[in-house]
Amino acid sequence: MVSTVTETKLRQLQIGDRLRHYGVLWDICDYSTYTDPQGYATEEWLLKSETLKAYYLLREVDPANSENVTWYMAEELRNPTIVEPGSLTDLFLELAAEMRSDKTPYPELQVFNRVYLFESRTEGTYESDDQTTTRITWDYWDKPHLWNLALEAWSDRSLVVYSTREVQPTDFSDIQPASVGASPSSTSYPNSLDSRDPRTLQIVIASIITIVGLLLVMAGI
Repeated sequence: MVSTVTETKLRQLQIGDRLRHYGVLWDICDYSTYTDPQGYATEEWLLKSETLKAYYLLREVDPANSENVTWYMAEELRNPTIVEPGSLTDLFLELAAEMRSDKTPYPELQVFNRVYLFESRTEGTYESDDQTTTRITWDYWDKPHLWNLALEAWSDRSLVVYSTREVQPTDFSDIQPASVGASPSSTSYPNSLDSRDPRTLQIVIASIITIVGLLLVMAGI
């Protein structure tokens, strides 16, 4: 079956590979895993596009049934306003400490205009680039169970918030190994000298002209 082959290829993704999702080409820039004592496990691939849009592709295994696998796309929300429905008090700055203190999770939270209901709490080990750390996660879902809100309290006291939705392996195509696609190390970003950043080129050219002019003046030409 096509879906089985596609899922197998997705699991074999490595840093430097590329794949396409609804017309957008993504670079695989990082890989990590997460497990907890109850058997919950995820694999996570960091995807970045040429416009620097970033998502995490997640493969989640149901601890009650290892054959029950779900794929997600997650986007990090930077400093979102998190409130209880009907309240104006932003909880973002306090949540990480509350999660680490074993506070009872809020039954409902609202981010932007969407209300989420608490579903589960997990605590486990996260491994990436030979580094191991711990995190506590509160998972919330909207009523139609289409969008997930994940709050992650890390051992460094930071809080990371993700908006997540389910995807299917067949949503992806054109998987290219690193030998075919450009690797993250060769991908150009705004801080690099690149033809996609004309302002940088203009500054460099102007600097060169200025230096050459000064050298000519000093030489008496």
